[in-house]
Order: sequence, then structure tokens, then C-alpha cells
Amino acid sequence: MVKIMNEIKAFIRKRKAEEVIDGLEAQGFCCMTLIDVMGLGRMSDPEKAQLSVRIAGRFTNIVKLVVVCSEKDTERVVEIIRNKARSGQPGDGIIYVSPVHKSVHIRTGTSGSDFLQHERRNPSS
Repeated sequence: MVKIMNEIKAFIRKRKAEEVIDGLEAQGFCCMTLIDVMGLGRMSDPEKAQLSVRIAGRFTNIVKLVVVCSEKDTERVVEIIRNKARSGQPGDGIIYVSPVHKSVHIRTGTSGSDFLQHERRNPSS
């Protein structure tokens, strides 16, 4: 039976990353990627924005968190990220959910979702 997987990409404030990761780990989600990124969004004025040291410094406090999980865990992961990343201020971020059609474990060649979140401490069936 093929399990449907989703990739969740969340662009959040860097200062909230640890809280989000702790929240995910507390619910048994162990496997994720965190990447420093620069983002220009609604908080910036495209008429006035210029690529400068000032602008670059303003937007370095954003990270991209990536989690791949089963379809049944998707809403739970999204809600954990949303609840932990939310400050209530503009620029809290955005979450995207995309289907994952295939995954291959590099070391073993295992394909599919069998190894997905394999170390979850509190699996929910």
C-alpha cells in the first residue's frame, strides 16, 4: 500500500524556529530541515526596496523549515508550526503544503514512505 506524503514548507521568523522545532519534536516529529533564507514579502514596499546592506540585514531573520510527513499527519504538523510560530504581528510567515510523489533513501535505496519519520517517539495510528 502506497502512503501519500506531503512536503510542508514554512517560512517563519528565525527567533521562533527553536519553539517550532521543540513543538514538533514533542509530538514525535524528528526529521526536518532548517535553512536560513532571505525573504521579501508584504512587509516590504517594492517601490522603495533596494538590494542594500540595510535591506539584507532586515530580512536575514527568516528561516525555511521543511518537513515531509504522511498525509494523515499533515494537518497536525501545520497546526503545530502555526501555533508555535505565531507572534500575532505582520510577517509571522507562511506555510505551503505540496504532495510528494516519490522519495528514495540514499543509503539503502528504499523507496516510498517506509522510512518517513521512522524515529517518531509517539506515533499515532
